[in-house]
Amino acid sequence: MGRLMYYEPNYSTKMRNTDRILVLEPGEEGAKSTGGQLDKRLFSGENRLHARLDPQNSQWYLQYDAGIVADPLKGRWTSFAKLKEHVEGYFAKRNVKVKEVID
Repeated sequence: MGRLMYYEPNYSTKMRNTDRILVLEPGEEGAKSTGGQLDKRLFSGENRLHARLDPQNSQWYLQYDAGIVADPLKGRWTSFAKLKEHVEGYFAKRNVKVKEVID
C-alpha cells in the first residue's frame, strides 16, 4: 500500500474567489478627493470596492456596493494583479492605500 499524502494548499498566496473586496484606508494626512469622486464610506465599511471576475471573458472589473466607480476605474484587466496595481496607483494619488484584500 502506498503512503497517503496530505496536501494543504497555501491560501496566503493563492486567491481563489472571483469576488474580492479591496479594503481601503486613508493616509495619515487624510484622503484627497478630486471632484467629489471619493466616497468616504469606503473607509468605514459602509461601502466596499469589489474586484469581480467576469466568467464570460475572464476579465476583472471594479464595482462598488453602492454608486458608480470613477471613469479611470471602469476598465477591464486580464489579471487580478494588474487590476490591483492600477487601483493602488489610482488611490495613491489620492493619499489612500489598499489595506488588504478579502478573498
